[in-house]
Formats: sequence, structure tokens, C-alpha cells
Amino acid sequence: MANTQDVNQKIHSLGNMQKVMRAMNMIATIKLRKLFALQESLKLFDLSVKNMIRQAAPALRLDQSLLMVGHPKVLKAHIILFTADKGLCGSHNNSVYKALELLTEANRAKGIQIEVTCIGTKGGGYARKKGFTIFHQTEINDRVFGSNELQTLADAIYTRFLEGKVQVVYLINNVFVSTIHQETHSLRLLPLPFPDAAPNEKALLPPLIEPAAEEFMKEGGSLLFRYLLRSANAHSSLSEQASRMTAMENASNNAKDLTNRYIKVRNRARQSSITNELIEIISGKEALKR
Repeated sequence: MANTQDVNQKIHSLGNMQKVMRAMNMIATIKLRKLFALQESLKLFDLSVKNMIRQAAPALRLDQSLLMVGHPKVLKAHIILFTADKGLCGSHNNSVYKALELLTEANRAKGIQIEVTCIGTKGGGYARKKGFTIFHQTEINDRVFGSNELQTLADAIYTRFLEGKVQVVYLINNVFVSTIHQETHSLRLLPLPFPDAAPNEKALLPPLIEPAAEEFMKEGGSLLFRYLLRSANAHSSLSEQASRMTAMENASNNAKDLTNRYIKVRNRARQSSITNELIEIISGKEALKR
């Protein structure tokens, strides 16, 4: 009977867990549906930015701007992480941690110092645990990290690059591909991610740029940097909810399978107990006949 009681407790606990997982799955699904409105706009925006960069690169490459060629020597790198505020979202956070470790290892092998900006509570906790120098940390939800906060942070990091306090800026985030597939990308943001020059490439714009190339690069680079972070923020939010929805659905199914397994164990234990009691009754009856 003690084993049966233990099994009943496990079944009850699994039932409660399954209710929580279903609720979290439902919440993630609702949030994802609201964010789906961003998906097509985000694709169009990303494509437009890539086309703009590809078209402007040949002309802007003629000017040896800091935003194009970078600092002559890299001593410190700034890495921007996008994670979630909470767990239970599959590999959404862990994949960013792994990408951070790989990027950090590659830079430290060259003697480059690392500082990080953590957008998302989970990323901040991981960075503190690993001993990273944290420049800025914030939650990722809209109540705390809206458009104004993102713009302020982007301008602060952009200014640090121009002043030479950091010589390169990287971005690590999850990119939403589909509901069941998200990819973790590591991208260099500063110097600006212009494509390498193709052989025999000619400028698509005249060498004389109005306004002056340096002025254009400074203002345009700030705007581009800001919008690249905004795109990363939107992708991270989409990826988080999609990953959580999938993780909770899988966890709920696993809990259901485990509950059914314990129910079978409980039924076998009950059947065994009933069988033993019947044997005792029959044996006692036969003993009385003697």
C-alpha cells in the first residue's frame, strides 16, 4: 500500500505540472500570435537594410571612415546579448550562452578584453556567474525596454565605439525562422557590417558624396546601428515565445506519458494486492474444510 500511495502522489504531482505547462503553452501561443504581425514587416525591413548596405558599400568604401575600416588595433570588444527574462523556453537562452563562449574564447585568444551588454535577465545572471564585465543590463519586456530605452542604449554603445573605448561591437541573438526553428547568430555590428569588396567592383555612387562621407557615415551609421538592435530585439521576442511554446508542449506530452506509465504501475499494484487477498481468502476457506 505504501508503494501505491507513492505512485498516487507522483500522479497527482505530474497532473499539477501538466496543468502549469499547458497554461504556459497557451500564454506563449497567445503572445506569439500577437507578435506574428511583426514577422512580415521584419522580413521586409531586414531585406531592405541588406540591399541598402550592398548598394552603398562601393561608394562608401572609397572613404576610409572609422565606421568602415575600424580601429587600427582592437583592445576591447563589446558583446550585446539578447536572452529571455525567464527560463522554460527550450534552448533559447542556452544557445546564446554557447555562442557567447565561442566568441569570447576567440577574442581572448588574441588578447582582447570583453565587456557585455545583457538585454534579458537570464543573460545578466549568466554573465555575472561567469565573471564578465557588464556595461549595461536590462529586462527585455516592453514595460522596461521600450523604443526609447533601446535608442538610448544604442547611442551609448555607438558613442563608446567612436571614442575608442571599445574597438569592435558584436551582437548575439536568436533569429526567428519559423515556429519550430530558430537560429542563433553572431554578427559584428561595429565597424558596420558592409560586405567585402568584390573583384573589379566599381562604385555605384559618384566619388563626390553630399553631404560629406564622414558626416553621412556618422549619422547614417548611428541610425543603422539603432535599427539593427531593434530588429534583433523583435527576432529575440519572436524566438523566445516560439521556443517556449514548443518546449511546454513537449514537456506536457512527456508528463502525460509518464502519468500513464505510473497509472499502469498503480493498477498492477492494485491487481496484485487484490490477487493476494483472494488467495488468502481461498486458502483460509480450504483450511476450514479440513
